[in-house]
Amino acid sequence: MTSMTTKKPLQRGLAFAAALMTAVPAAFAVQPAASHRENVIQRHPTATGVAAGVATRHALKVSARNKKARGQKLNFAERHPTITGIGAAIGTRHVIKKSRR
Repeated sequence: MTSMTTKKPLQRGLAFAAALMTAVPAAFAVQPAASHRENVIQRHPTATGVAAGVATRHALKVSARNKKARGQKLNFAERHPTITGIGAAIGTRHVIKKSRR
C-alpha cells in the first residue's frame, strides 16, 4: 500500500473528499432544543439595551464634538444624542426579546 506522500494529487483529493463526506454529517447532527442555554445577552435584555443606549449616546457626543471642532454640519443623531441613545436601547432590547422565542 502506498503512503499519502507518494499518491498523485487527484488520488489524495479523492481520499480527502471521501473522508470529509463521512465526517461532515456527524459534525452537523441536530442537537435537541432543550440543551440550549441562553447567553448573558439573552438573559439580560434590559441591561444590554441600556448599555447599548449609553454607548451610542457617548459615541454620538464624541462624534459631534469632533465635527464641531472641524466646523462640519451635524446630522440628526449628533444633534440629538440622548433621543438616539434611547432609540438604540429600545431597539436592542426588542431584537433580543424577539430572538428568545
